[in-house]
Amino acid sequence: MGFLAPICERIMFIWALITRWFRYQRNLEVNMNTLKRMLEELDSQTEDIGKKLEAEPPLLIRRHEDEVYEWLENVERIKIRIQTIEQLGERKYLSRAHFVRLVDEKIGEVKELLQKGSLYSEISMKKQFKYVIIGGGVAAGYAAREFVKQGLKPGELAIISKEAVAPYERPTLSKAYLFPEGAARLPGFHVCVGSGGERLLPEWYVKKGIELILSTEIAEADLDMKILTSSTRRTFGFQTLIIATGSRVIRLTDFGVQGADAKNIFYLREISDADELVEAIRAKKKGKVVIVGGGYIGLEVGAAMRINQFDVTMVYPETWCMPRLFTKEIAAFYEAYYANKGIKIIKGTVAVAFDADTNGEVKAVKLNDDRVLQADIVVVGVGAKPLTELFKGQVDEEKGGIRTDGMLKTNVPDVYAVGDVTTFPLKLYNDMRRIEHVDHARKSAEQAVKAIRASEEGKSIEVYDYLPYFYSRAFDLSWKFYGDNVGDPLMFGDKNPASGKPKFGTAWIKNGKIVGVFLEGGTDEENKAIATMARVQPPAEYLDQLKKEGYFIA
Repeated sequence: MGFLAPICERIMFIWALITRWFRYQRNLEVNMNTLKRMLEELDSQTEDIGKKLEAEPPLLIRRHEDEVYEWLENVERIKIRIQTIEQLGERKYLSRAHFVRLVDEKIGEVKELLQKGSLYSEISMKKQFKYVIIGGGVAAGYAAREFVKQGLKPGELAIISKEAVAPYERPTLSKAYLFPEGAARLPGFHVCVGSGGERLLPEWYVKKGIELILSTEIAEADLDMKILTSSTRRTFGFQTLIIATGSRVIRLTDFGVQGADAKNIFYLREISDADELVEAIRAKKKGKVVIVGGGYIGLEVGAAMRINQFDVTMVYPETWCMPRLFTKEIAAFYEAYYANKGIKIIKGTVAVAFDADTNGEVKAVKLNDDRVLQADIVVVGVGAKPLTELFKGQVDEEKGGIRTDGMLKTNVPDVYAVGDVTTFPLKLYNDMRRIEHVDHARKSAEQAVKAIRASEEGKSIEVYDYLPYFYSRAFDLSWKFYGDNVGDPLMFGDKNPASGKPKFGTAWIKNGKIVGVFLEGGTDEENKAIATMARVQPPAEYLDQLKKEGYFIA
C-alpha cells in the first residue's frame, strides 16, 4: 500500500490548487463587483457636484473650487485606468496575480475619492452662515447683542449650543436658583440682565434674524474647511467663527474615585444640572449635604444648602478656602462666618470613596483620613477644564487655553476665541492669562465682535485691555476684587465674622504700587473706587491719603 502515498499526496496537492483557484476566482469576482458599485457611487457624486458647479455654487464650494476641479479630474483619470485594466485582464495580457493586485489598488484609490467627494457633497448641503458662535453660554449672548449693535443683518448669525435654552446668566445657578423662596427661574435671568442690560428672550433672537440651534453638540470642527459637524452629522458652514465653548466640570469619576457614580452626587455647570439638584433638595428636605471643594461653587452652594436648612459639611484639601484668590486672613473670616451659620468645615483632606444604598443613592463619603460623613446629597466643585478638544492641532494653545491676540483672534484666519477657553494678552500686566469668570466672558465676547467688524471695514480698534474682576454673593455677604493678588497684602476694616454688617478689605502692594484690591460689603461708590485704584495702580501712600480724607477703603 506504500505506493499509494505519493499518489494521495499529489491528489491533495492538486485539490489544494483547485480550491485555491476557486477561492481566488471568487475573491476576484467579489472585488470586481465592489469596484463596479463604488464606480457607480462615484458617478453619482460627480454628477451631483458637477451640477452644483454649473449652477450658483455654495460659498464653501467656491472657496475650494480648485480642489473640487482637481478631484473631478482625478475621478475621470481613475475611471480610464480601471477601464484599461479591465480590457487588459479580459485579453489575458496581465497575469491573474497582477490583475488582482491592480484591482485591489484601485478599490483603495476609489475609496479615497469617494470620501473626498462625500465631503464636497456635504459642503454643498450645509447650512451656511456668515458668523457662527459655537457654544451657547454667557459669551454667546453678549456676542449676539454686540453683533446687533454693529449692524447685523437677518440670517447672518447662528449660535450652536448643546443646551436646550437660550443663553442665560450662568452664575445664578449656584445662588438664587437654589433658594427655597423667591428662586430665580428662566426667563428671568437670560442674558444680558447680569450686567444691567436688556434681557434677551428667545423671541429676541427670532426678531433679530439670529438662528438659535439648540440641543446640538458639535462633534467635529474643520477650521480650514470652515465646517462644523454635529453628533447627529448635521453640518454647518461659516465665514467667521467665535469659539465660546466654555469649560466642563472636573468630575471625581475622572480620577476613578470609588462610588463617584452614585446617584445624588451633583456637579453644577448647566441649568439641567441645577434642575436635578433642585429636585434632590425637595426630595431630601433638611437632610445631610457634603460639599466637596472650597472654591466658588463650594462656598456659594454651601450657603444655598444651608439656607435650605440642610446639615452642611464642606471638605477640601487646601489649608484655607479659595486659595487662588483669598489670603489666609481673608479666608479665615469666611470660614468663621460659615461656621457661625452652622456649616462644618473639614480642611486638608479629600473624598476617596462613596457608599451607596440599595437604590444606588449616595449615603456616605469616605475621607482619606478614615473619617466617614453621612450624606443624602453630595455637591462637587473641584474645578473646570476648558473645552478645547475640538480644535486640538488646529489652533495654537498656551496655559491650557487657545492662544489669541489682543483682538481675541487665533492663529487660524477668521477664527476667534472668547471666555474660559482663551489665553489672551493681559495688557495691564504684560502677561498671557486664561481667566475663568463671567465678566471676562461678557467683555471678551464684545471685544471679539468689535474686532470682527473693524476687520471687515478696514478699521482699527484698541486691543482688549481687561481688568481682572471677581465677585461673589453668599448669605448676606458680597465681595468684589479687582486687579492682581500679587505682592504684599495689607488688610483693613472690620473683619469680625460676628459683626452685624462686616466690612473689610485687602490691598496688594507690589513694587510700591497698589496692584489689586479686595472689598467685602462695599457700596457701589466704594466698589467703583477700588476698580479705579486697581487700574491706575497708585503708589501705596495713596492709602494714607484716602484715610485722611475719610474713605473707608483706607
